[in-house]
Amino acid sequence: MERYLYFTNPDDTGAPNQTNEIAMYPTSAVRAIIAASATTTTIDLVPRDGTISSEDTVTLTHADGDHKNVMSELAAMINAEKNNSPFQVVSDKENEVFNITGVTGCTISSAD
Repeated sequence: MERYLYFTNPDDTGAPNQTNEIAMYPTSAVRAIIAASATTTTIDLVPRDGTISSEDTVTLTHADGDHKNVMSELAAMINAEKNNSPFQVVSDKENEVFNITGVTGCTISSAD
């Protein structure tokens, strides 16, 4: 069963309704998880159009230096160790649901 990672990052007007404010990717699209700065971790993903020329990225904002925890919990979600749900909410700012300890938001960048 394919599993999916769900992300939202709406602006201050409420529900996600703009480009790059909501995304869901199959876990098989994850190419790499990278510490991008002291307070961000980037997930590189196969773009939604399926090409390999450029990647989509989701950048998670988290506590200073908390990369190992973010990567560990993200790997657990990808492998669905905690439950068998195919739908894994990673970062849902709209509903203030962050299922990785210390994550407070995300940004979504799509190649298409």
